[in-house]
Amino acid sequence: MRRWIRFQILVVLMLVALVGTACAQPSTGVTPVPSQVPEAAELAPDFTFTSLGGESVSLSQQRGRWVLVNFWATWCVPCREEMPYLDELARGNADQLVVLAINMREPEDQVRAFVDELALALPVLLEPDDATLLAYGIYGLPMSFLVGPDGVLVERVAGPVTPGEIESRLAADP
Repeated sequence: MRRWIRFQILVVLMLVALVGTACAQPSTGVTPVPSQVPEAAELAPDFTFTSLGGESVSLSQQRGRWVLVNFWATWCVPCREEMPYLDELARGNADQLVVLAINMREPEDQVRAFVDELALALPVLLEPDDATLLAYGIYGLPMSFLVGPDGVLVERVAGPVTPGEIESRLAADP
């Protein structure tokens, strides 16, 4: 009987130690989600928003060119870090690609100050509606979607776009 009680105590202590060790492991932070290629050809949901310049911009207006749709916010650190790269990407591939940076409902003056600070030339769109956010499945920022010249969604990127990722797609385009 005494051996049985000792065995039970030993098992309980081992479980407590195991759970304590698992809970004490430091968090590694955000793990990047690899880009995802849709399984079947799917048209990217169309949208029309107003740019910082006051122009009406829609995804369907961009047919015939590659489009990188990027959802971002000024408070999002990875968004802030990737924005100069996205601007450079847009400038360097203007004949082939347009980058549409959709800000997540921040005051226009705050967005304008950020754009001016970084001297961004890419189109910045304001006030996305809930239907668009749901259609694109926005669950975190930044999120980007590469849309082919035919309007088909080619790739989803959760997290910052890494240099070379989009360029390799453009280079592979016949």
